[in-house]
Amino acid sequence: MGELSPAVLWVSPTVSSSFGGPTTTTVNGLVAEKRAGLNSSLLTTTSGDDRHQIAPAVERLAANDIKVRLFRRTGLLAKSEAWGFSASSVIWMARNLRRYDLIHLQYVWCITSIFGSILGKILRVPVVITPHESLTDYDIDVASRSRRKRLVKLALRQLYLRTADRLIFMSELEEKDTRSGAVPYELISHAVQEEIAIVEPRTEDLTPGVLRIGFLGRNIPKKGIDLIIRAIGRNPERHWELAIAGPPGTDEFRDEMARLVRELEVGDRIRWVGFLPERSDLFRACDVLAMPSAYEGFGMVAAEALCNGVPVIVPNRTGVAEIVKEFEAGIVIPEAGVEELENALEVMEDDSTARSRFSENGLRAANSRLSYAAFAAATSKLYKSLISG
Repeated sequence: MGELSPAVLWVSPTVSSSFGGPTTTTVNGLVAEKRAGLNSSLLTTTSGDDRHQIAPAVERLAANDIKVRLFRRTGLLAKSEAWGFSASSVIWMARNLRRYDLIHLQYVWCITSIFGSILGKILRVPVVITPHESLTDYDIDVASRSRRKRLVKLALRQLYLRTADRLIFMSELEEKDTRSGAVPYELISHAVQEEIAIVEPRTEDLTPGVLRIGFLGRNIPKKGIDLIIRAIGRNPERHWELAIAGPPGTDEFRDEMARLVRELEVGDRIRWVGFLPERSDLFRACDVLAMPSAYEGFGMVAAEALCNGVPVIVPNRTGVAEIVKEFEAGIVIPEAGVEELENALEVMEDDSTARSRFSENGLRAANSRLSYAAFAAATSKLYKSLISG
């Protein structure tokens, strides 16, 4: 391809809506690069039973004239979005990867990326990896549920560090926790939202006398939903209402959260919204977004909130906290704890002037660091340096 338009093959295990942040950032990133004139396409896989989950992403990519190569996963793990194996995708990459100037892997705990990294090295096609926090100590040491899984991840981390020509980290936190050694890396924030400047800063409460709190994310323990529920339960005199949106978790986790709501008698102040096709619907309906995750290499949901003029509360162990601090776009709490969250919510409720300032600063941060244009400019520069070097 010509120097101004390198042919880049993005590889992702899935674009299912249930895959959360990696799907959103993959689709956004491809659209951003397309708008900037890059010749980027996608290779991904499907179980065949996830048509409804992958349809929104596939349709959006097609609408933006982005080529999607969709391969079927087969075998016992076909329904596993990460570890399901698609022999046809590997064969296709082996036969066609040399046609591309570069391969860009999204997420790493998957068969597709393993083969993509190895084939890139064998065929001398530069390999760029955006691990989405998967190579961090947190993901390997804390999120792994067994010693065997941890050992597999440690071995794979060494594989990726040997095959990668460049790593893309979303934050300094993720880079530090990956311990990437001598592998060159770039710090590039995700392409979060295209049209940011059209959003006006928040200057008044949506409902006078009530602080509407939003939560958006997968319903899993790591995300800290229970912390928000407990904070509300411990402050009955406060007019806090919570809307919880996102893909449902396991039956066990949902039952646990339902019991907690009953025990604290806060059912009248908590609304379970479920999956939202348009995430902006939640942002329009809340005064503040709380993301009390135990760890996030970035924190896509909080970044989206900033792009919509919504102040955020995030723990220090999240990548997006770096942007929130730099632009004073919300409150960064020392850690994801109930008391820390309570203190931040009290400030948000009591100081509407601060909320307005956070809102305005968040939009400024979004335009500077989280736009499609900023992302595409950074990746384009990276691609060209690898291809020419």
